Amino acid sequence: MKVKTILVPLDGSENSLKSLKYALDLASQLGAEVVSLHVVTDMSLFTAVHPIVIAENKWPAYVRDLVKDAQKIASKSKVGYHEIVIGGKSAGYDIVTFANSKSNSIDVVVIGHRGLGYPKEVIPGSTTNFIIHKSKVPVLLVA
Repeated sequence: MKVKTILVPLDGSENSLKSLKYALDLASQLGAEVVSLHVVTDMSLFTAVHPIVIAENKWPAYVRDLVKDAQKIASKSKVGYHEIVIGGKSAGYDIVTFANSKSNSIDVVVIGHRGLGYPKEVIPGSTTNFIIHKSKVPVLLVA
């Protein structure tokens, strides 16, 4: 299997940014590109039924900060990188839907073992756990 596109879900946690760094290093070795994905779940009721890509001028301030941090990390790499922000109903569900869609051509998901939820624990967070069990593409867990 040739890895061309690596998906990294971002939630602003240290673990998600660590996963981004790992994905960029991996992409550099494999000649792949990295796509980061953030799901905004506090949008309208419409997005709860139909996840949509959110135009940059509609991003909430915290998303702008997250994307800025990710771009700063990605700029240190020579790897192709871009970010996508979608409005949806559930981060885990929407990430899996995006990863599993053949039109997105995702080859692997690189995700942190914990996100913004409960404090550091040994077991994966609920979003990570959902993605591990529902993704049809390989998932690489970064501790």
